[in-house]
Amino acid sequence: MVIWLVGTESGETNRLEACIQESGHTSVTFDSVRMALQSMKAPFPGLVLLGLNGQSSQSVSFMETSQALPSPSRVIVLSRRPNLEEAVGMMKLGAHDFWISPVPPERLTKTIACLEERPANNSDAENPRASKSILITQNPAMLQLKAMAKRVAASSATIFLQGESGTGKEVFARFLHTNSDRRTKPFVALNCAALPESLVESELFGHEKGAFTGAIKTKEGKFELADTGSLFLDEITEIPIHLQPKLLRVLQESEIDRIGGKRPVSVDVRVIAATNMQVEEAVRNGQFRRDLYYRLNVIPIKIPPLRERIEDISLLCRHFIEKYNSLHKCSVQAVAPDAMHLLESYSWPGNVRELENVIQRAVLLSQEPIIRREQVLLDEGLEEARESGSSDLELMSIGEMEKLLIHKALSSFDGNRTRAAEILGISVRTLRNKLHEYRMADSTLAETLG
Repeated sequence: MVIWLVGTESGETNRLEACIQESGHTSVTFDSVRMALQSMKAPFPGLVLLGLNGQSSQSVSFMETSQALPSPSRVIVLSRRPNLEEAVGMMKLGAHDFWISPVPPERLTKTIACLEERPANNSDAENPRASKSILITQNPAMLQLKAMAKRVAASSATIFLQGESGTGKEVFARFLHTNSDRRTKPFVALNCAALPESLVESELFGHEKGAFTGAIKTKEGKFELADTGSLFLDEITEIPIHLQPKLLRVLQESEIDRIGGKRPVSVDVRVIAATNMQVEEAVRNGQFRRDLYYRLNVIPIKIPPLRERIEDISLLCRHFIEKYNSLHKCSVQAVAPDAMHLLESYSWPGNVRELENVIQRAVLLSQEPIIRREQVLLDEGLEEARESGSSDLELMSIGEMEKLLIHKALSSFDGNRTRAAEILGISVRTLRNKLHEYRMADSTLAETLG
């Protein structure tokens, strides 16, 4: 990757050049913005570090020119004496980030590593399949897991992912698949907890026509659909105990038996399993076979919760802003500092999935390019109860909580039912029916009290 240093101060330029060289990339230095503008042509560099240093008007010209190119680079603005107005202005022009000088070398190193996974001219929003396999992180523990995942991806060894709900286990599984020799082959995912027990065997192993009532034709199971590729079995500990020996046999023999089948079917599948449970406890309780656990746990990977990787929140916010800008035709550019402080001080019981929902709501709520603190809607009541150990939350029924959320969404959108329904994840008809129920209940209560 070619990285431009534009208008940076001489002392910092030397440090940044050394850091770039150590990362295995090439730096090109321009003493002034004017010189960089004269050299601007395709292909544009992978990253630009743009120093302001009193050159605001020229920096604006640089941003406008660079972002108008067919494949614009990511530009990170550096300033020794930053202010909010300046930062907002540059973000509106398309800056990737705004850093305070001098820049710690490790921050640049981590950013370069992230950009290697996310080239600027290959938008995730335009490539949903690619976006699902990108691990966005600058957390040291996650970077170590990412490096290990790359090393083992080429093998066919079974991998066992463990982590809380919402930490991104499927993203990690897709990352493993994308970095393996099977990347062009199928990636099949199955949530074992989402299936009725009676359907698990058929979904996994398939069945022959007439094998049972309702089997009107032969059906291939997930193992066959994933043949030559990867099979991701999420919530693996939810597989019924009586089917676990059959799964163990598939892992050992690389062949499956369809329900009602007359002979085994050979399969070549790389299995990636995942759970949010304490597996050792499930083994002790007899819910999960010990031999199956050992067979799955060839390469164990424990994904840390979001509260242990706070430094990733800003990166993830930018990723989700780009995603939902594209999806909802919005133009949000950044998160205000006080809003970011709120996000980084929250403990995220729902992990990355909860952060994504919060950012999606904020993108829809925002009427300007910057997400303000008031648009960051956190479940603060749940957080307070979790931190204090209070049981006050138990005093509110699910129905009461639902009513509270609906009224809060309507209030946020000035009564706009379409926008409120969208943010709540329900249809306008459902919202209308709920409001009718609330009015009827209030009317009945008024009559009773009257």
